[in-house]
Amino acid sequence: MKKSLFGLVALVALASCRESNTSVKSTPSAEPITIAKALRYDTTFIRTATQPQAYTYTAEVVVGTNKTITVPVKIDWTTTMEGGCPQVASLKVYQAGPSDPRTTLTVKAIRDAVCKPGPKPTGTARAATGAVYLSLTCQSKEVHSFSSFRFMLNALGYHDTLETKSISSAATKQ
Repeated sequence: MKKSLFGLVALVALASCRESNTSVKSTPSAEPITIAKALRYDTTFIRTATQPQAYTYTAEVVVGTNKTITVPVKIDWTTTMEGGCPQVASLKVYQAGPSDPRTTLTVKAIRDAVCKPGPKPTGTARAATGAVYLSLTCQSKEVHSFSSFRFMLNALGYHDTLETKSISSAATKQ
């Protein structure tokens, strides 16, 4: 009898703990759930300086061949002086637009901290900089296809182009 009473008390205590800090909406909302952008990759390579340079690149990745969809992608990165030349300090990759569970964007990044000549965002001039190499893969269950890109960006604001439908042709300095 004592064991069953103890078990019942433990069960009630566990249920009350599980239900604490929750709230229920009294009426359902007719508004669709949309997210302006979903963070897909976030890393800090080195400690960010107090006044880093920030860059943004926005593009649309096309997935599929016969039937296609476009997935808006936004890449933000910050730079700082480290090791004698500008280096990429942090990187964030977003899947922009409304959230779609049928579409996934995966990112892998490798930082190259060696100071070597890299292109500037405009023109053919080059300067010593560090770079980050990205591998972006976008998969869509809607069109049963995926697109994969190898992508480079550097601490001078230069970036490779993801697709011919890029929204901005050059990184925006913030």
